Amino acid sequence: MCEDVKATAQKPMQSLRPNKEVLNRLNQAIRQLRAEPCELEKPKDLEALQAAAASGDAKDKLAWLEATLQRAKQDMAQQLREYQELMIVKLGLDFEIATYRKLLEDKEQRLSTEFGTGSVGPSPAGACSGPVGTSAPGGGCTLCSSPGCVGGSGCSGSGRC
Repeated sequence: MCEDVKATAQKPMQSLRPNKEVLNRLNQAIRQLRAEPCELEKPKDLEALQAAAASGDAKDKLAWLEATLQRAKQDMAQQLREYQELMIVKLGLDFEIATYRKLLEDKEQRLSTEFGTGSVGPSPAGACSGPVGTSAPGGGCTLCSSPGCVGGSGCSGSGRC
C-alpha cells in the first residue's frame, strides 16, 4: 500500500512538471526583456521617430508655405487689377492731354497765320492781360475785337464785354 500512495502522490507531481518548465521559460524570457532596452529606446527607432516628427513638421511647414503662396497670388492678382485700372486712367489722361495739345497747337498756328508773326509770345505792354493769344495787334481782344476787353474766360466773343 505504501507503493500505491507513492504512485498516487507522484501523478500530480508529474503533471505539474511540464507546467513548471513552461513557467521557468516564461520567467527567463521576462528577465531577458528587462535586461534588453525597450525597442523604442533603440537609436534606430529613435531616428525613425525623429524622422517621422520631422516629416510632420515638414508637412506643417509645407502647408503653411502653400497657404502663404496662395495669399501672395491673391495679393498679386489684386495689385494687377489695380494696376490695370490705373493704366486705363493714365491712357485716358494721355488722350485728353494729346487732344488739348493738338487744340492749342492748332490755335497757335491759326493765330500765327492770322497775324503773320510766326509765333505767339508775350503781349506787348498795354495789350490784353488775358491768356496767351487773346490780344489783337491793336491791343483789343482777338475773340470779340473789343479794345476794352481783357479776353480769356470772361470774354463771350460777342463784342459786348
